[in-house]
Amino acid sequence: MRGVLLYSMFFLFCYTLMAQPRMVKPRKSYPKRTNLAFGGSFTESVLFLSRNVKDNNNAKGYSFSAIYGGAKILRASIEYTYYRPINIEPTWYNINASTIEVNAHVLAKVKNSSALFYPLIGLSYNQFRGFFTGRNDFQNLREKYKANSTVTTNWLGLNIGTGYEQYFGPVSFFIDYKMRVGVNDGPDRRLNIMDVCIGFGLRYNLKVPSFYKIFSTTKGRYFLDTDTN
Repeated sequence: MRGVLLYSMFFLFCYTLMAQPRMVKPRKSYPKRTNLAFGGSFTESVLFLSRNVKDNNNAKGYSFSAIYGGAKILRASIEYTYYRPINIEPTWYNINASTIEVNAHVLAKVKNSSALFYPLIGLSYNQFRGFFTGRNDFQNLREKYKANSTVTTNWLGLNIGTGYEQYFGPVSFFIDYKMRVGVNDGPDRRLNIMDVCIGFGLRYNLKVPSFYKIFSTTKGRYFLDTDTN
């Protein structure tokens, strides 16, 4: 009799444990579609702040960019900028410059509006090419470069800035402000702000499959339409 009682209590205890409710974690949701944008802009830059010390001597150029993401709070961009030639008389002449950069945008949408702000951070590869005369060489660059010769300087910069974007259907207007931090090529080799630039332009926005959708299934991989918001 005692064995039957113990067996019954053990069976009841096991059944009670099995009947306990399980905590089911909610499944993470991933967006099936995201944004792809192509843009063009006018850009104005000091190019090389430690060299271009003249007032009102910013270089003007054109930028072309592609942006992917933004379904949530992050998106990535790649951008190329070409600057029209300028002079920094009497030290530098016929300066040609360009920039290739990749940035990450952290999106902050404006409530009850089709606008957003985005802090940005990234890396840039910058080229500065010009004819170096050696005159008024306050940086003592003649110790490194030959006077009356063409000099090419490539430098890596850390981009820090912010932007604003306003949508009008599939088209958006944007303004970007960036500072680039890098190491100058003077004798002291200091880490400093190398460039300050601002640009404004237009983007055309599309809806495309997200990375999650592409890697999870092949259905709809090439679906593409314009954004109606």
